[in-house]
Amino acid sequence: MIRKAHNLDMSVTDPTPEQIRQRTAAIRQAWSPRERARRSNFKRMHWSPPLFSESELPGYSAGDFER
Repeated sequence: MIRKAHNLDMSVTDPTPEQIRQRTAAIRQAWSPRERARRSNFKRMHWSPPLFSESELPGYSAGDFER
């Protein structure tokens, strides 16, 4: 069920944008480096060696390694 907002005016209990910024900054201060990285949507790139097909290797013959 989707509810429509009828009263868009701030009430006495609604925090101001500045209060929201302060509260969220305080929460983020408590995060560990691992939690900060997890929440940043940063995907760590892992190194992997370059891939070559057998035909690209110089001096390679498929028969060299068959038994």
